[in-house]
Amino acid sequence: MRLLLLIICLFGTACVGQKAVSGTMDDSSEQDSRNLQLVLGDNYSGVEQLEFQVVRDPKTLKNLFLQINKTRKPGLPIPEVDFTEELLLVYCAGTGLGEGRLKLVVIEESPEKITMGLKERITTKKENLNVATTPIYIYKMPVTHKEISFQ
Repeated sequence: MRLLLLIICLFGTACVGQKAVSGTMDDSSEQDSRNLQLVLGDNYSGVEQLEFQVVRDPKTLKNLFLQINKTRKPGLPIPEVDFTEELLLVYCAGTGLGEGRLKLVVIEESPEKITMGLKERITTKKENLNVATTPIYIYKMPVTHKEISFQ
């Protein structure tokens, strides 16, 4: 009987501990939602030239994925975005050797303009440098009426 009571108490405290942990995780994900958030990263976009694009409407997003999915079977799914609250930043790295290791970051922000740039991502994964890739990165961020440029 005592053993059963002890087990019930342990389960009760374990459940309370889990609730506290998940609450702090919600806070950190809310913090991340105010910054750039990676929506899609893939090594094969089919876009052979370097390209940076700001997507503010569903029609432009659909046209982008029509281009990306021309040669992909199955194609990449189009991310769901509420364009009243978010916009997308698309960076196609062009053709290169090896896997993409870059991430998009805010270089500078002023009251009128946001300048985006690239930063090398630290990875422990071993790369295959003999493979030609056309990496694409799609990030979402809160809607802004500032001019967004790429450096």
